[in-house]
Amino acid sequence: MLRTLTASSLLALASTSAMAQMTPMDMPTAPQTETSAESATSTTANDPQSAPSAPLAEPKELTVQKLVDAEFPTYDANKNDALEPLEFRAWVLALHDAAGEANAAKDPAAKAKWANAAFATADTDKSKKVTKAEMNRFLLG
Repeated sequence: MLRTLTASSLLALASTSAMAQMTPMDMPTAPQTETSAESATSTTANDPQSAPSAPLAEPKELTVQKLVDAEFPTYDANKNDALEPLEFRAWVLALHDAAGEANAAKDPAAKAKWANAAFATADTDKSKKVTKAEMNRFLLG
């Protein structure tokens, strides 16, 4: 449950920031009608060079890695390349709040308890710090 909430929060933020960075040329277009799709298929089958190049969806792992690489320094206040419990808590609560989880705890004590449990799960080597690699693994579930 904990990983699911965090991963869904991350994906919600990643998709929001990705859409915010899109130019009008990157925006999805309306789906083709059946007749134009059929004509595109017949044209493509005859001439592979004329095949439309649809953008491929970015793998989840790459999306998570990019987000961790971009955001980790923001929350690593002491710049030691690892998140202490309070730094980690600030990040996961920001992700959690930004995703607008319907069942998110409103009580600060409940939020702190949730964040502490998330930290314990993410800190796989029990070093009392979460590295970028641990954060990636945690967010990917």
